[in-house]
Amino acid sequence: MYSSLFFIQDSGMTTALSADCTLLIVDDQEDHRLLLSHLLSMSSSNYLVESCSDGNSALEFLETAEFDCIFLDYDLPDTNGIEILRHILLRNPDQGVIMVTARGNEELAVEAMKSGAADYLVKGNLKRETIDRALMRVLERKRLREVIRDQEKRLMEAERQRVMMQSIGATCHHFSQPVTSLLGRLEILLASNPPLNEKQLALLKDCLACTQNMTELLAQFQRVHNYRTVPYTSNTEILDIT
Repeated sequence: MYSSLFFIQDSGMTTALSADCTLLIVDDQEDHRLLLSHLLSMSSSNYLVESCSDGNSALEFLETAEFDCIFLDYDLPDTNGIEILRHILLRNPDQGVIMVTARGNEELAVEAMKSGAADYLVKGNLKRETIDRALMRVLERKRLREVIRDQEKRLMEAERQRVMMQSIGATCHHFSQPVTSLLGRLEILLASNPPLNEKQLALLKDCLACTQNMTELLAQFQRVHNYRTVPYTSNTEILDIT
């Protein structure tokens, strides 16, 4: 079972284009879903909030929808939240999940964090500030992962270009030696004594022109090899995703 709640702060309009991020609440108790939704509505940010009443419904929902963060109840009617958490992270290892439970049990908190939860909240201690802090940590970790992926992509592209440039340089080096040798021998033949007949001379000049063109092409490739790519990083920042 799914339901949707929209909270747009300081505005009488409800439009998906205004949402800062999308959230999913998975809890079998409607009053707890409404309480958490109400606390989220008090935030200065704009959230699109969806909800499910059991774990299997949540997994079905996640097959067609993506969320910036999931608030997942530990005690669900069809299974426990840890099992659902593992299924969620199996599908999407980067998914931010905050485990919520009515029991302030340290062992449950440790189990949830070891299973991949980003944070752990106790229903009896839910406050707007607590939820905001937990949610901001999840969103910041998501942002940092995106920065890391972007830098990895740019690093791979820079490495691909470096390998390509090295290959061009090696090719130019291997071709330049025999071409230079051929050019020298053609010039010797051109100045040979006794002189060549007109047909031989024309053929030799054509060969010499082709060899000179090949020399120029190799020089152009060498200039490409010397091309320097721009640094793959910009606005570098120290990332801490612990």
